[in-house]
Amino acid sequence: MNVMLEYMEETEAPFGEEFLTGVAARTLEECHFPFLRDKDIRLSAVAVSSEKIRELNREYCDKDAATDILSFGEYADRAELAEEIGQEVFLGEIFFCPAFIAEAAAEDEVTFRRELTYIFSHGVLHLAGYDHEEEMFAIQERVTDACAQ
Repeated sequence: MNVMLEYMEETEAPFGEEFLTGVAARTLEECHFPFLRDKDIRLSAVAVSSEKIRELNREYCDKDAATDILSFGEYADRAELAEEIGQEVFLGEIFFCPAFIAEAAAEDEVTFRRELTYIFSHGVLHLAGYDHEEEMFAIQERVTDACAQ
């Protein structure tokens, strides 16, 4: 599997494209999807301000509050993703808020790197068809332990 991340910073973020690509790749590897093994996987990620993530959250999720990450996937679930026959697979878009993630890291008494890894992995898992299930959180923990050192 070859993972390619299209990355933009609308606001400054301490870790960039190389780090986030590594987190995304490790997350997808931990999914153990045989149907993605020989594919080129693309996704996009945008670092945004608290105001922008709040606006997106309000517009697309009906929640008038800032949040850490929003994922907009191309596939409804893992079964639909498994049916993809093309060599290149676009999973979707992730918007994340470094300021919100920094606040959460301080509250949780962990490093920004650890919190970002956990949250970004969460976003990638949503793009891959997971929805707040036990396996999803187990993958996030493994990826965080591996990538946030």
